[in-house]
Amino acid sequence: MPRPLKNNINNIKIKNKTMKREIVLPLVTGIILGVLAMIFWQFNARLNGQISAMAQLQQATAQNSQTVADVVTFINNATGQTGEAAE
Repeated sequence: MPRPLKNNINNIKIKNKTMKREIVLPLVTGIILGVLAMIFWQFNARLNGQISAMAQLQQATAQNSQTVADVVTFINNATGQTGEAAE
């Protein structure tokens, strides 16, 4: 009776080794794909942050340009200059 039990245990071990070999490739592939997905997700998050910062910078630049243009126009009107170069 112990002998068939031992054979069953050996058969189970062989099957487990076979299953482990079959699982390794999909597991490694899944880990690699997961790492790539995380890298691309992080890149996308950083890119969105840079896009947001660029939009704020463009808005501030446009507002400051308008303010400078208004100040120059005010100074020109106050001093009587029309913006033409004096000859």
